[in-house]
Amino acid sequence: MKILFVCSGNTGRSPMAQFVMKKLVDEAGLSDKISVSSAASKPTSGEILHQGIATKLRMENIPFSGHISRTITPADYAENDLIICMDAGNVEQVKAIVGGDLDGKISMLLDKDIPWDKNAFKTTYDDILRGCKNLLAKING
Repeated sequence: MKILFVCSGNTGRSPMAQFVMKKLVDEAGLSDKISVSSAASKPTSGEILHQGIATKLRMENIPFSGHISRTITPADYAENDLIICMDAGNVEQVKAIVGGDLDGKISMLLDKDIPWDKNAFKTTYDDILRGCKNLLAKING
């Protein structure tokens, strides 16, 4: 199972989801069955992880390293089983880039937009953690 998380710029919410989910997958002993990555729904020029996101991940003891932003491509649609977006705008942008969603792979992490939280990313992290736990439980049946 390959999961691709997507946000607008791939420097904040989607890499946070990638690293949170990776830790949950590792803790569940499923790293040989589930791989996780992230991408942007808008053009990006290879930027590093947002400093506030990196700080929040460190505070929560979530390992991360070497993240460089990239934009989703049509090939990503074929290569991934699930494409999980952080907000409704990302869903529409991704569908436009990959040419629709014939296989029903594209969805949102939660049934609401995940905010870009100015409060030290507490709400962003809490939403992403809840969404990733729910997603992993759904995958595990």
